[in-house]
Amino acid sequence: MMTCRICKSEGVFKGLLFYCSNSQCHSVYWDKYKVKALIRENKTDPDIVKNILKSANVPKWKSGEHYCYLLRIRSKEKFVYVGMTGMHPYERYLNHIRGYKSSPTAKKYATAMITYEGPMSHQDAIDREIKWGKELEEKGYEVIGPK
Repeated sequence: MMTCRICKSEGVFKGLLFYCSNSQCHSVYWDKYKVKALIRENKTDPDIVKNILKSANVPKWKSGEHYCYLLRIRSKEKFVYVGMTGMHPYERYLNHIRGYKSSPTAKKYATAMITYEGPMSHQDAIDREIKWGKELEEKGYEVIGPK
């Protein structure tokens, strides 16, 4: 049985995405090495990303929905990445891993999505991303993302 990288509870993989089973923990993480290998092996398949998302039961994108998300960054304790997206956060996290419109820090060092908030309007997501980053800095986190 696999354990959550955030709370150490048990969880399950759906496709290549791990879901924590603890109702108080909302973390997920992609099997980064398998994702990259699958994309590399199927680089001529235009539907490979769509198939990865479908096998992981990631909800489809809905127009007008925006989210803020929090990624744990490896290498330091209390080091996080705060982001905003107009797609489902799990899809955005996958894009970070595969290097598509990704922050170099998130691409290389993100180890789990701790949580996300939304859906919300675009302006609310912009405001929340900045506010969330400031809240985490006040709690002693090193934050990559909004300033």
